[in-house]
Amino acid sequence: MDVFKEVEDLCDANHYVDVKDKVPIFLCSIGTHIFNGLNKCGFCPHIPSDHPDRVNDWAIDNCILRHDKPPIYTPMSHVADTRLHIMMRGVKGSGKSILIQMFLAPRTGLLYHANAEDLGMGFRTDIGPNSITEAGMFGSINDEGDIVGRPLAREMCGGFLGFEEMSTLLDASKKEHSVDIKNQLLTSTDNGRVKKVMRDGWVRYLTRYTVWGGTQPGRMDLESGLDRRFFIIDIEMNDDKGMLYKEAQIKASNMTNAERADNAEMTMKIQKWIIKRTLEFMDNPPTGIQFSDELGEWLMNPRVHSHEADLFRRLAIGYTVMREGYEGGKPLMIEMTPYLRNLLDRSLDMRRQVMDKDVDLIKNTFWNSEMTRRNLIKEIASMITNRDYQAAKQWVESNLHNKPWFSEYRPESKGRGRKGIKVFIGYRPKEQKQEWGGGDAEY
Repeated sequence: MDVFKEVEDLCDANHYVDVKDKVPIFLCSIGTHIFNGLNKCGFCPHIPSDHPDRVNDWAIDNCILRHDKPPIYTPMSHVADTRLHIMMRGVKGSGKSILIQMFLAPRTGLLYHANAEDLGMGFRTDIGPNSITEAGMFGSINDEGDIVGRPLAREMCGGFLGFEEMSTLLDASKKEHSVDIKNQLLTSTDNGRVKKVMRDGWVRYLTRYTVWGGTQPGRMDLESGLDRRFFIIDIEMNDDKGMLYKEAQIKASNMTNAERADNAEMTMKIQKWIIKRTLEFMDNPPTGIQFSDELGEWLMNPRVHSHEADLFRRLAIGYTVMREGYEGGKPLMIEMTPYLRNLLDRSLDMRRQVMDKDVDLIKNTFWNSEMTRRNLIKEIASMITNRDYQAAKQWVESNLHNKPWFSEYRPESKGRGRKGIKVFIGYRPKEQKQEWGGGDAEY
């Protein structure tokens, strides 16, 4: 079964609009989740409650990813985390929630399984709440030093957690009781670690959940490290696409009972296939992993930033895990097929469209302008990083210092007082240049 084609056919049958370059990324994310389970779940911190080695008061009795095999992917002598978290950016009504519902909705979602928690025959799935605190997401402790309640990140270990609006998490960080929620999100999505020191003890555990979320452009915050953890999907919206949505709604509402039955059968077929592929991958795993030279050449593309290369490498791993014709017992060959190349190219275009838009905003707004570095950071904090001054400083380091049209210099001192660093955005004649730093302004 070619699951990529099957899901595209299901989208067509349900009259989905503009999803054919987005749905494969979700399938690849499922593949990376399965591979990550093989690579990192050999030691499970949440062993069954009746296991003699259990040392904590919380356990996952049944999990489809639990096993006792050694890791197979250890670049730089570290066990790699290959989860591919997804962040969708789109205006209201652009279809972000539809994609999350397609995979995570109860009963009808492609990842749904009735016995996922009771028998471990599927993945834990949930669509997150519209309001949450740091304690609700990552946990707190009581006077005895025990973790209280059921923190969502720990409950979802080994599963998929969707947020129809990621600002639910990011806005919580602005409240006094949840100021650390963003840092815990960064570490838990990076290596699975949740760890914080509190007055009465520690909150610490490992969680291997995959996060999918949507956000509106004005609420998107990727300047604190989230851009290195999340794979970005950009969903464009215009009047023509709005008309297509309305036409699709009419067609979907007028489907016959026979068409609905066919769609339900296709959904169940895909649900069963995902479980089957997970079990055969865990029961008959590859002996190693090997990347093709063609993939390495693609990753050397100057448009792929160094901190983004591993995200695209993970996408390739997930695609290979989910391809038809899997054979275990030998190295997993990550080959650059035409389908994968097309998927990588389209994904890179979406990422550049999102990540470079803020750079263009600063360039166009302040072109041929000179100001103090402090004032520039204030402007960036106001325009881009939601008034986070430290994030604005980091944004300048990551996005402007490598641009040939951005320069920093310290003006010649005249009289008393310490002269601050000034910046110039634009190309400046050489004779006016003095003690330039930052970007290369030569031309």
